[in-house]
Amino acid sequence: MADDKDSDGSEGLNLTSSWLSPRSLLDRTTKFVLNAAHGKSRSLLPTTENDRSVTETGILDWEDEEEDEEEEEEEEEEEKAQPTLVVPEHDVLAGRWNAYLIADQDEKLSPLPRGMLRVIPPRKRTATCQSKDYNSMRADVTKNKVVARLKSANEFRRQSFLSLPIKVLGRILEFLPVDAMLVVLGSCRALRRVMHRQGPGCELAGDQAYTTMGMRVWRARIQQMGWRIWWERQRGKEHQQRIAVPRSHQELLKSICGVTDETEILNLLKTEPDLVFKAIYDDLISDYMSFGSADRCVPAVIFGGSRVRGPAQVAQRLDQLLWFARGRFTCAAEYTNQRLVAAADRFEAEYQWQFKRALVVGDCEEMKACARVMENIRDGRMCIRVLVDIHPLFNGVQDPRYAQLVIEGNSVSNAHSFESFLNKLDLLVAEHARVVAAALPGTVLPRSALFCLVEELFAPTKNGLALRALQNLYKYLQAIPIATDTLTNEKHELVVPDEATKDIVFLTTVASVVSLLLQTVDKWAQMEPVALPHELARRSVFAAFGDIIDEYVQLERRVIERAYEGELAQWTSKSRSNTATSHMDQVDGTKHVESVRLINFQKRQQQMDEYKERVLQVLQERLQIRLDTQALGTEDLGAHLEGRRRRSSGASSMPRRTVVGDGLGQAPISIDMCLNMVLTNRDAVDRLAVFAKAPLDMRLSGLAQEAVETIFCVLLRSIGNHVRPAFRQILNELRELEHAVMVTTQQSNVQQTTATHEAGYSAQHVQAERQLREKFTAAELGFFELIHLSDLAVQMIEIYFKTYLEEFIDEQDFLNMANQERKSLEHAVDDNVAVGMDCVIEIIMRQTGHILDTEQADSDYSPDSNVSLTLMPTMACTRTVQFLSESTVVLQNMTGQRQIRDVFLAEVGIRLFQLLLEHIKKYQITQPGGFQLIADLNLVYDWASQHVDADTLRFFTALKDLANCFILAPRDLRGFLQDQYSRHTFDGVMRSEEVYDVVACRADYRDIRTQVEGHCDFM
Repeated sequence: MADDKDSDGSEGLNLTSSWLSPRSLLDRTTKFVLNAAHGKSRSLLPTTENDRSVTETGILDWEDEEEDEEEEEEEEEEEKAQPTLVVPEHDVLAGRWNAYLIADQDEKLSPLPRGMLRVIPPRKRTATCQSKDYNSMRADVTKNKVVARLKSANEFRRQSFLSLPIKVLGRILEFLPVDAMLVVLGSCRALRRVMHRQGPGCELAGDQAYTTMGMRVWRARIQQMGWRIWWERQRGKEHQQRIAVPRSHQELLKSICGVTDETEILNLLKTEPDLVFKAIYDDLISDYMSFGSADRCVPAVIFGGSRVRGPAQVAQRLDQLLWFARGRFTCAAEYTNQRLVAAADRFEAEYQWQFKRALVVGDCEEMKACARVMENIRDGRMCIRVLVDIHPLFNGVQDPRYAQLVIEGNSVSNAHSFESFLNKLDLLVAEHARVVAAALPGTVLPRSALFCLVEELFAPTKNGLALRALQNLYKYLQAIPIATDTLTNEKHELVVPDEATKDIVFLTTVASVVSLLLQTVDKWAQMEPVALPHELARRSVFAAFGDIIDEYVQLERRVIERAYEGELAQWTSKSRSNTATSHMDQVDGTKHVESVRLINFQKRQQQMDEYKERVLQVLQERLQIRLDTQALGTEDLGAHLEGRRRRSSGASSMPRRTVVGDGLGQAPISIDMCLNMVLTNRDAVDRLAVFAKAPLDMRLSGLAQEAVETIFCVLLRSIGNHVRPAFRQILNELRELEHAVMVTTQQSNVQQTTATHEAGYSAQHVQAERQLREKFTAAELGFFELIHLSDLAVQMIEIYFKTYLEEFIDEQDFLNMANQERKSLEHAVDDNVAVGMDCVIEIIMRQTGHILDTEQADSDYSPDSNVSLTLMPTMACTRTVQFLSESTVVLQNMTGQRQIRDVFLAEVGIRLFQLLLEHIKKYQITQPGGFQLIADLNLVYDWASQHVDADTLRFFTALKDLANCFILAPRDLRGFLQDQYSRHTFDGVMRSEEVYDVVACRADYRDIRTQVEGHCDFM
């Protein structure tokens, strides 16, 4: 039996039971992995070479030569007493042997059935009686030391291998030959725990038999055959798993499992990838291994079982084997793959010669017959390539029909000449469609042949006629002269005035060319009798612009930044001149005061509303949308967008300069400029949107998407740079006024201490205070106008974002740069508004306090006994309420948003309450003065009831009720306070200490203190 040879002509290999032992196999597998990682031997089978540097496993050993010799001597002595097993190499490679089949020399082997691949549980280790020779060998002390050292080294390698992470072990198993992987799994308990749930001998399959790592290993084995699995990502949709299976393997799965649908294949790979792989392996391994023999490959492919395969079936089988060979599932895969590829090339070359011969003589039936065979191997690329290479446009033959097309393609100089070239190219593609429809059968192969022609036209090769035309167009656009002098360049029909216009012409022309090409591709996709594959053709078109996309997006950004910088510089220069003129006009304060007095705030608000409506109409026309007039001032703009615009290709046909104008005169910011910036940005987005139509997996699409986000961020930053200085200027004015009010208050206090109240102040001082109030009114008006305009600018951006940019930028992605810039601009406006509001309220409170301090006399709340009470508000209170009404009328008339108005007035009311509380504590109030205080507080309450909300009005109600403590008899005061506390009048309004301080302002409080504070449980 040992002298026999396999039917394939390969010699038998003597595999001892020690070589097949689990520990020996594991040691050799470890060596195999380490050596294979360094590009050394890939074989696990014993070799017949006698090279001293190679062990019997065919793997380079890293131990010393002395240890190798001692190990060989020990193994030779063990082999003398152990039976041997002779297994043909072909059977080993085919997976028809198992580690536990150890037979005596006289016994006959019973190999597994041909074509079966299954995992056999490992051989159970049992204790056996050792022979006397073996015991005597073990008794030798020297031999024991050698064996112990060898076992220690092998154990170290085994432990090092098993200490690797689970993922690394799984990756190692993926690249082992299939037979070696199964033997290792059957021999190593640790690897079985990594792969199997219930052991390799169980009858279960899929996820019930294998762990997650085991399933991953089997899927990796399948993907090694050219199967591609990926996740398809689409904006606004859930990720979907897709799979691409070679067409020949689809037919194989259909014949074996009856599976044809993509979803069914994905479900099988998800639950039972091991069964899918085993089914394909068992069907193809026999024919694949036959290519390792010189005399068996052709019969194995031709004869499929009991029947003879036809030419198309042979081609399909070869294609299945070519995909299968990619997995390198056997140790001799390199040699087998070479022979397989050579056989497939000879088969394909024969039918290619027949196809060419039929094409020359014009035999369409013969061409279709050959194409039916060739389309089953390598997707029929060879016959498609023949039709392209023989085309007169590419084979160098001078054909007058295509000579003019070549001339026009090489002489493209502008967009008009490129359009003329594209029209002739359309005729060429239509003619080729008729040729492939007559020469190729079916619909798939003609479509692929037509696409191959289009791909060749846009390829960066000598045949890329369309790509050369595009490159000529780029050169023409980049060489357009700039008319800086009176001389013009006669070679160009177009002359631009400056560099910015030249860049715009380049960007607009390229975007228009891309749109024109996409329209042509859409036309080709509906062509008869053969339609072009739409998505593949679009890929070819977009790939032709891959070389310039980086320069294009950078130029787009530079153009936007340069345009915005020019707009901002022009506005800055204009605002400085207006500021200088305004300063000259305001040298005389009387003129400024008179101009403020003549302002009709209600009419000013009407002008603001008309201006907003006009801006809204222009925005609606230029963005080509229908927008409800109530959208202005609302938060949810999406509900008011009745229709979306149709995106135009290239630049907008409407002029970029708006006609809304700055109708408010001395406006703090220019809405006209902001609208120009938005429309300029819209034009740039329209140009980039053409490139963003590319497939998502193309680099072109990603760059266009990033460019859209970048130029939108440039828009946001530019408008922010326009709005922030305006707020900075108005806040500085308000702070200066706040400081001036504080200085005036201090001077008034000093004057009040040095002069009698009846003498009053000088006319100059009174005039200064009046001018200060007029300046504050003007500053307050400018601040609220700035709030209106900045809010309008932010809302224009929101409308533009929701109508144009939502398809590029996910609004829910808070990490997106564009969304962060949007929030930054909104927060900047809100923060400046809050700071300005605080300054305005502080100025109002300072002036109110100044009026009370200067106008309120001590005798108002402590009159003489001979003075009759009028129960009318004091002059100080009357002027205070009058000033508050004048200060809030600007807010009421200039603020259309009720929410802002309510918040502002509520803050004014709370601070006024605190001011009045502190003002009352300054006086000693008698009973007649209490009646006077109640009259003053009633007037303040009437003002508050008309301006503040209900929650804020509670403060003035509590203060008015507490003022009754000054007119009550001492014996009734404690009961009054108990009643107020029982009704929770002061809850959330005043603390007990504050109530006590007010009550202590009674002029007779020292005398009645014991009556109020004795045993007090509420103060």
